[in-house]
Amino acid sequence: MPESSSTRALLANPRFRRLFVARTISNIGNGVAPIAIAFGVLSLPGATPTSLSIVLAAQAVPLVLVLPIGGVVADRLGRARVIAVTDIILSAFVMTTAVLFLTGNATIALLAILGAISGCLNALWWPAMSALVPDVVEDEHLQPANAFVSVASNGGLIAGNAIGGLLVALVGSGWAIAVDSISFLVAGALVFSMRDVSKPHKSGESTLTDLAHGWRVFWSYRWVVVIVGSFSFIVMVWRGAEEVMGPVLAREIYGGAAGWALIMAFQSIGLLLGAIVASRLRVRRPLVIGLLATLMLPLWLITLALELPLGWVAVGSFAFGVSLELFAVWWFTAMQTNIPREALSRVSSYDAMGSLMFGPIGLALAGPLIVGVGAKTAFLIAAGVSAAAVLGALLFRSVRQLSSEPAGMQALS
Repeated sequence: MPESSSTRALLANPRFRRLFVARTISNIGNGVAPIAIAFGVLSLPGATPTSLSIVLAAQAVPLVLVLPIGGVVADRLGRARVIAVTDIILSAFVMTTAVLFLTGNATIALLAILGAISGCLNALWWPAMSALVPDVVEDEHLQPANAFVSVASNGGLIAGNAIGGLLVALVGSGWAIAVDSISFLVAGALVFSMRDVSKPHKSGESTLTDLAHGWRVFWSYRWVVVIVGSFSFIVMVWRGAEEVMGPVLAREIYGGAAGWALIMAFQSIGLLLGAIVASRLRVRRPLVIGLLATLMLPLWLITLALELPLGWVAVGSFAFGVSLELFAVWWFTAMQTNIPREALSRVSSYDAMGSLMFGPIGLALAGPLIVGVGAKTAFLIAAGVSAAAVLGALLFRSVRQLSSEPAGMQALS
């Protein structure tokens, strides 16, 4: 079907339009939050880069541990309903964090506890969102739909980065985090209004049986396992560098929150452009091209290691954003067209759990690493690890041979 026909079909779909708006609003908050949290924590009396590592790792660990259960919950209760409820509840905890900063009562311990709760809620949200698009659109529109959802998400991130940098610089982290809370509440209400779109898949089995079945399906796709393993190291590096090491370096040489917000805004613009390109660009070997593009991550990290001027670092961030979104759209489309629909949330949860499982390690190590060996060495180590992860995945034939045309079950022999 021509791309213009897919676009018309998506625009004519009221549920897809609602999803598009919800992702835009939610990601405005997601663009604000990392900047607000990072510079809010670093501004606390006695805070160090290790303090930021503790707060972020406290959220990341429960996220990883609860993700498999999130996949089962999403399949059993309906994805849209799970997304809406978790967004609405999460908004209350995010607002609590905002109040702590606004009243001067924020401590590392309290922020870590609230972060852990948020991590559990995100673990329920993530598998549901990853598998929601096929519930909303026809199969032939999946790649354009994934790309348009990414356009919405990244457009929101661009706005959120700008708003976050301005709010933190002008009125402080508390008000910025309050904006994040409101965005979750509005997005959750929008998705709740379309809760009937996702039909529960009741297997009649126990939760443990459903978890085991999801694991077997996940493990049966060699290309899925390899990519997830590769991205576990990529995400470890990416989160540590972007959420801890980057803000610390920005405080020293890039103008603090405003400078880091600019760098993140360029990444978000790259993500937006990547999504637009991915909506139309079809390649024969999506995982190969996507992985090669992801080598922009180590190149961007090298610009930070060399402490290049702000403009060059922003351009590197932009290029990484483009490459990451190209890979993401092709990856989600490959998953949605090759994994059995009734198990998609569970497989997506194992995908997310595996990809994110070393993220807490990256966050926990990033602060002590940059203190112990200095920014240049820390960023060079990060660049080397991420490059090795990308190139290692390309050694596997199942990754190199996966075609953009669905060819049925591509399982282990």
